[in-house]
Parts: sequence; structure tokens; C-alpha cells
Amino acid sequence: MDDLNVKIDGSIVLDRDVRFFGSIAGTLTVPTGRTFELHGSIGRDLVVEKGAKAIVSGSVQGTLINKGGDVLLSGSVGRIEDYDSAKPTRRSIHS
Repeated sequence: MDDLNVKIDGSIVLDRDVRFFGSIAGTLTVPTGRTFELHGSIGRDLVVEKGAKAIVSGSVQGTLINKGGDVLLSGSVGRIEDYDSAKPTRRSIHS
């Protein structure tokens, strides 16, 4: 897993596993098979595809869209949309 601490002005789709400490102005998509840890901020949405993993300790200004991934939330999000009732977003006891 790579650690990144950068500012991204647009939207991106991950091409590798990332632990992120910076900021993203747009939307970030975590595709199937990828792992993402957010310790920074996302200005729009976080999309987690089926079969992806995400740990959200930072902030998502828009919507956390979980399409069937393994998602743990301990940070803050504007809204949550879970599309797969078998894999809902889990909240940390500390959130």
C-alpha cells in the first residue's frame, strides 16, 4: 500500500492500494480489488465498488456511495448510500 499526501484538483479512479492523507477536490472511485484508507479529505463523493475495501477516517463532503464494498467509517461524510443490503457501510464505535 502506498502512502500519498498530495492535493488533487479533479476526480480520480485508484489504480493501486492507497493510504491517503491529502485532499481531493472531486470524486474518488475505489474499483474492485483495491483498498483505500482516507485520512485526508474528499470534496465530492467517495464511490466504493463491489469487492473493494475502504476505511474512512477523514472526511467526505459529498456522499459515500457503497456499491457492495467492505467499508468502515470512523470519520465524517455528508451522506451514505448503501446499494447492497448484504454489505452495508459499518460505523466504527468511535465515530
